[in-house]
Amino acid sequence: MPIKSILAVLSGGTADRVSLGMALAVGKGFNAHIDALHARGDPRDAIPVIGEGMSGPLVEEILQVAERDATSRSQRAREAFETWRKDNNLPVAETPPPPATVSCAWREEQGSEEDVVTRRGRVADVIVIARPANAKDLVTETVVEAVLFDTGRPVIVAPPDPPSTMGERVAIFWNGSIQVARAIGFAMPLLRRAQQVQILTADESKHAEASSDSGLVRHLGWHGVKATVHRFHPGPRAVGEGLLAQAYAGNADMLVMGAFTQSRLRQMILGGVTRRVLAETKVPVLMAH
Repeated sequence: MPIKSILAVLSGGTADRVSLGMALAVGKGFNAHIDALHARGDPRDAIPVIGEGMSGPLVEEILQVAERDATSRSQRAREAFETWRKDNNLPVAETPPPPATVSCAWREEQGSEEDVVTRRGRVADVIVIARPANAKDLVTETVVEAVLFDTGRPVIVAPPDPPSTMGERVAIFWNGSIQVARAIGFAMPLLRRAQQVQILTADESKHAEASSDSGLVRHLGWHGVKATVHRFHPGPRAVGEGLLAQAYAGNADMLVMGAFTQSRLRQMILGGVTRRVLAETKVPVLMAH
């Protein structure tokens, strides 16, 4: 099934241009519709328990500061959307059927970003969100995790400086997990259009029987996707580091993988492939849980 509905998440920051650009790069091949979504924060969320241990004037001041910040972020997100729309000469479409080209619309809802994006994401073919800027960017990381765990939809995580192409040379990180099987299914419209598909398998995979790549090569072949296989040895490096190195060495402009194939608690304590890729990837990553 082709990709026809894309949700691009905008936060009102510098990464909005990346989310919009990536959404357009995906949508062009399918004449998809792009909803640019901004979740406007509720000022009351700035105070966990209104009034507890705080004077009335202090509560009011905190609410005013939060409201100004929410307004500023909303304005920046809307300006980024309008600039992008005009630069790319995209028509606005509020309801289907869409025009015979990429279309777009502005969406804004008040509420926590996790709740708003998750609710809207469940009715999109794919969700595009900018990669967390750094390890301290807890809000964005929380949103990415909420989308992965609570929407049932694929997520494309866009790096700060995406490559000039997207989806021409695709790498698949195959470890035999349910999560990567789902990611491959979601990515099939893109894989069919790719010029090159490479399956990357770490020798340290815990799914030895599934990591034998012949089954996946055959499965992709039934869909008209010709794939080659490369097994890599992480050695002293973490698997995530080795995976990214192999993807870059193969000149991949997109990576497909399962997300959080280990528990989130284990990943938080020990790290993991998902967190490493989210923090460091230089290419777009299509993930699913």
